[in-house]
Amino acid sequence: MIRKSALCTCLFLGATIAALGQSRQENLSNCQSADPDAKITGCSALLKADQDTTKNRAVIYGSRGVGYYSKGDYDRAIQDTDQAILLNPDEPSFYYTRGLAYKRKGDFDHAIQEFNEAIRLNPNFERAYYDRGNAYIDKEEYDRAIQDLNEAIRLNPNNANNYNNRGVAYMSKGDYGAAIKDDNQAIHLNSNDTTAYLNRGGAYFAQSNLTAAIADFEYTISTAPSSSAAVSAALLLHVVMKRQGHDDAQQLARVAAVADLSKWPGPVLKLDLGQATANEVMVAAASGVSAWQKWQVCEANYFTGEDALLHHQRTTALARLKAARDGCPKGDTDYAAALAELKRLGVPAALAK
Repeated sequence: MIRKSALCTCLFLGATIAALGQSRQENLSNCQSADPDAKITGCSALLKADQDTTKNRAVIYGSRGVGYYSKGDYDRAIQDTDQAILLNPDEPSFYYTRGLAYKRKGDFDHAIQEFNEAIRLNPNFERAYYDRGNAYIDKEEYDRAIQDLNEAIRLNPNNANNYNNRGVAYMSKGDYGAAIKDDNQAIHLNSNDTTAYLNRGGAYFAQSNLTAAIADFEYTISTAPSSSAAVSAALLLHVVMKRQGHDDAQQLARVAAVADLSKWPGPVLKLDLGQATANEVMVAAASGVSAWQKWQVCEANYFTGEDALLHHQRTTALARLKAARDGCPKGDTDYAAALAELKRLGVPAALAK
């Protein structure tokens, strides 16, 4: 399952900071820029000049923190939002940005504390509910996630991402029907949302509705062939096709030709293409951002298990599928698929749960 994530820059510099010459005007414009490098450069120059009020310096620190967050420098993002909050502790967007940075570092409890404070200061802060819900998904507290995403939907019923991520929470609970309903609504609001198609395909796959799953996976691949969603769709489609005795080598090659296989789950696709070993996939899964390692290892165990089956390595396949069963978030597509495969291989139902 894939969740949507987006940073909301909820506080902007504006006319409250007077332009004192061309250089300052340029720095102000850069500090407000969507480009993170320009944002960091402009905000840093304004802070160095030290010509602003305390409240405006808080905004500048907050904006530079967003720049560092966008570049993946989460420690610096936290340092800048620390300064922003010190100067203006009543601005909810500062806590929100700091919460996102903690979440990216895998510190979900600290992230939730920050989102709590953002919501206390602004009870209608849709994005804070949304991202707190995502943090609860990361903690496998799915009912609390659904409560937060319910509130995000109440505040903004036209945001497809709110439904998409609530669908992930339902999927993680094993409620595939509710997940499909939310994916349908996300697609209704944004017919170009390939993530919703991929997630719906995963829910259909978990229900063993392979015809519907294939349609969603193929749509995801055809619509956004270079995306990580397309790679994930190709991996699941590969399992379905092989299970039905079909060859999908050309489909895999088309996706591989345009996708960045250095990023997860690219290593799994390389495995399916015969360009990587199962051990190399497991090493790749255990590297990268710590917050996502559990999901990567989950996927790696499942797909290397399926690959072992294709190569008639039953003992290895059982070991890896059991590792997926034991290590995947409960209700995740790969967890459900691992259970189904173990059952098909004759592992007693009582032992496959």
